[in-house]
Amino acid sequence: MQVSVETLSDLERRVTVQVPAEKVAEEIHSRLQSLSRKVKVDGFRPGKAPLKLLKKIYGDQVRYETVTELMKNSLEAALIQENLNPLGGPNIQSKNLEEGQDLEYSATFEIMPEFELVGFETIQVERPVAEVVDQDVDDMIETLRQQRVIWSPVERPAQMGDQLHIDFNGQIDGQNFPGGSSENASVVLGKGVMLKDFEDQLIGLSAGAEISFDLTFPNDYHAKNIAGQTAHFQVKVNTVEEANLPEVDDAFAESFDIKEGGVAGLRQSLRDNMERELRDGIKAAVKHQVLQGLLAANPVPLPQALIEVEIERLARQLHFPPGAQDEKNQQLKTQLFGTEARRRVALGLLLSRLATTQNIKADEQRVQTQLETVAASYQDPAEVIRWHAQNPQAMESIHALVIEDQLVEWLLERAQVSEKPSTFAEIMKPARPQAGAADQSASEESTE
Repeated sequence: MQVSVETLSDLERRVTVQVPAEKVAEEIHSRLQSLSRKVKVDGFRPGKAPLKLLKKIYGDQVRYETVTELMKNSLEAALIQENLNPLGGPNIQSKNLEEGQDLEYSATFEIMPEFELVGFETIQVERPVAEVVDQDVDDMIETLRQQRVIWSPVERPAQMGDQLHIDFNGQIDGQNFPGGSSENASVVLGKGVMLKDFEDQLIGLSAGAEISFDLTFPNDYHAKNIAGQTAHFQVKVNTVEEANLPEVDDAFAESFDIKEGGVAGLRQSLRDNMERELRDGIKAAVKHQVLQGLLAANPVPLPQALIEVEIERLARQLHFPPGAQDEKNQQLKTQLFGTEARRRVALGLLLSRLATTQNIKADEQRVQTQLETVAASYQDPAEVIRWHAQNPQAMESIHALVIEDQLVEWLLERAQVSEKPSTFAEIMKPARPQAGAADQSASEESTE
């Protein structure tokens, strides 16, 4: 067997294998002999049919099976010989399968990148420093009140904060466009659900009023097919409703399962939850900076095979419609998930290498603590813990979380860390991406 290896790129290799014709013929002969003892041929006793006749009847099938098996076994031997470990299934191309000739084929595949981790001391982290203050609790209570709002119809003209139910129809150059019309749509003025220029036209209108106006969509509008264009809208206001917020009293507190302490008990419960969320938020912010710093210090070539697997995983997690597995569908998934997939693959390679080189393994006590933390968010924590104990894959995810935390801590000890004064609101409400970002909901109305 002859083996040659070509380097096509940093990670792509092509292995060409040549199996002597004598070896192929020997294997075919052996298979025919084995077959002769099993098959029944009319006019011959079992095992007595001539090999020449068997070859005529079963030759193509036997040759196919022999070549398939030889390619499988010879490729395994070639990879071991050349110390190569393919990522994913190799792309095999046959060069010569003719009878009486050497069997020759090539296998193209990617390998894992080789690299050394560097730059731990260049990672810069700003650790947010904040605490939950009374105003934060007040704001949270106001948010809870807004969630319990009761809308009541009014006869007066609409003003900021009111909820309107409207019918609208928009046309561009006399033609309807996707998302440009709706019946009895709910709009709370000032919430920014629809474009400000659209909402401004509704202020001062009463129930039953009708209005028409032109609206020009921003040039950077997320729906690219109508960005920068002018639409003519006709709108009818069905109802105008004002918000009635509940009083913050003992009954309000009890509605949130506060059995004792009334409003004071509610405030303390909220503060406890918010302090826990703040700790988690600070931890997440620090972790993000550490991992981004590790990525910046260690650019590595990424195997396309791993990126494609991660794109598919993200698509499933986010319930991306399966659709046809055609080129257009794959391009859309790559457009939506490609950047995040590359980031995850890179981090996976870097963290795996760090865990190996530093011999960092999951601390079992921390694994148990993490499991209990996860289970505590369910109604029956004991059942959740038992379920994990019986599901190795679920426990692997717990181990992975713990190892990642340990790796981040290891990196943090070597990074440049400074403190940054912050607030609960800043940490818990990071800046939102502009409209048109990749995570913009595809289901938004065009007037949003």
